[in-house]
Amino acid sequence: MTEPAELEKRLELVQGISIFFTLPDRDMRRLARKLEPRHVADGDEIVKQGDVADRMHIIVSGRCEVRESWAPHHTVTVALLGPGDFFGLSALKGGTPQAASVVAVEPCELLELLTDDIDAVLTEDSPVRADVERLVEQRRETIEHLVDRAHEMSATHDGRIVAVYSVKGGAGKTTVAVNVAAALGQRNRGECLLLDLGLPYNHAALTANLVPTSSLAAHERASEAELEEMLLSACIHHPTGMMLLPGALRVEQSELITPELVERAMKALMRTFPYLVIDLGVAMSEAALSVLERAQRIILLVTPELTTLKDTKELIELFRTVLNIPDGSITLVLNRPRATSMVDRNDVERSLGRSVDVELDHDGYRCDRAAVTGEPLVAAFPTSPLAKKVKALAMALETEPKAKPRNPQVPERVAQ
Repeated sequence: MTEPAELEKRLELVQGISIFFTLPDRDMRRLARKLEPRHVADGDEIVKQGDVADRMHIIVSGRCEVRESWAPHHTVTVALLGPGDFFGLSALKGGTPQAASVVAVEPCELLELLTDDIDAVLTEDSPVRADVERLVEQRRETIEHLVDRAHEMSATHDGRIVAVYSVKGGAGKTTVAVNVAAALGQRNRGECLLLDLGLPYNHAALTANLVPTSSLAAHERASEAELEEMLLSACIHHPTGMMLLPGALRVEQSELITPELVERAMKALMRTFPYLVIDLGVAMSEAALSVLERAQRIILLVTPELTTLKDTKELIELFRTVLNIPDGSITLVLNRPRATSMVDRNDVERSLGRSVDVELDHDGYRCDRAAVTGEPLVAAFPTSPLAKKVKALAMALETEPKAKPRNPQVPERVAQ
């Protein structure tokens, strides 16, 4: 019989698995009681590609590599897993072969859950069961695309950072970021990553109808040698062809997103992805400043409201005089979330002292439907006027000349 203290440790591990977040406490405890410990040695193959497994695994200590093979002697590592990570979920989707092998790269302590034990808790009509099946498909597609990228990666890869920002919440910033990244993904499959730093509440995965299982914050202690593989293992593939990396899974994790971590992440991710779209939160934090400093393109959203115009004007002045960001690096997007407004485009341009580059008109039911279904507008209604404008914005990012990242010194009073 499991000791109470050990049961609590196991319960904490189960509670840390994203797909179980919504389970009642009694069901989490039922799963925790079913966990069986297993020790594996360095080099042991825990899961074999192509096999049909009967259990999932949770890593208590140690590290494992996820490896995909496509021909004899041709193998690529697509993920590096550490404590708190889990694998083998395809066992929950009966008869589904494992998409990749998992090998211990150091001695590991695991906890295992048999499929039958999980089935006893997660009934067929459970929403968690639906999330599991979506996650199995996501991971399969993610592995396929990361393998494709492994064939094309170059050590001298020159990526482009696109920051999406607004001074006001509810301006459509995340929707624009998701759709721009999706449009880039459609034209350049596997080459665009959306990094969701819309903290403390990041909703890009929800907006894109994806099930997040890991995040940037989860790997804040990773060494330089480990970080790139760990971040790639946390990325989620979207059917449009883009990839997505959440900043955090829970509000409290947002405190782990430091400027140093963001800098390290951008440097690592740009070695793999030509396009790095970053959805920023409203707060002008040091982490947000580090992204704005490095971005080759800033998509600045503004809505036709007097308070928003006032704050955006002050922000543009901050860009010019303090951050040394030239006007030419900013794409000003006027977004109209409502059908009517007392403020027209001329009023916006007069107030801000510069022209609007893109105007996104209200597109009522299509936006509402996309928000409910989680399907990006550029995929659900690709010929709609709004989708066409977003795709044109994405195409402009492809064709503009590459520029070296700026790295001005930010005065301490601004960073604070």
